[in-house]
Amino acid sequence: MKYTVVIPTYSNCEKYLKPCIDSIIKYTDMDQIDLIVSANGCIDNTIAYLSYLKTAVPHLNIVWNDQAIGFAAACNQGIKQAKTDKIVLLNNDTVLLDQIKNKWLECLDSGDICSVLTLNSAITKSQFAVFFCVMIDRKVFDAIGLLDEDFETGGCEDIDFCFKAQAKGFETRSEEHTSEL
Repeated sequence: MKYTVVIPTYSNCEKYLKPCIDSIIKYTDMDQIDLIVSANGCIDNTIAYLSYLKTAVPHLNIVWNDQAIGFAAACNQGIKQAKTDKIVLLNNDTVLLDQIKNKWLECLDSGDICSVLTLNSAITKSQFAVFFCVMIDRKVFDAIGLLDEDFETGGCEDIDFCFKAQAKGFETRSEEHTSEL
């Protein structure tokens, strides 16, 4: 396997998780990825869906938490289980667009931290990768650690992580071809 894809999820299986995973299966060589779904506090049919999916997806790992633990903690649990050096954080409401297999991964595989979207932070006065679809090289986690779990969902964990990474000399970038994803 070349990549690990970590999907944190909090219920909304039918609305978000299924379409997300369906698009991954359609546009990805599943033998090339380790798919980790980190479910936290799901009270819908997520566990039944993932149990079924485990019979069809060769490299599916499930991290299950009965309580909601938040985005950063759910991502961190998946990152800890990753077996590859290229780790993708993918929100469960992300659906890949029509493309050749693995193009989305190849586009993101171009640096220390590469995202579909980068923005400039008014807080840090620096660029950060928006973590709804981002590939991070393991060496970045090894150097600065995991996501800070003190942030609330959507509460700047991506800004904080990128700021720390840049301070250690790592590059944050947006791949120009990812607009096709």
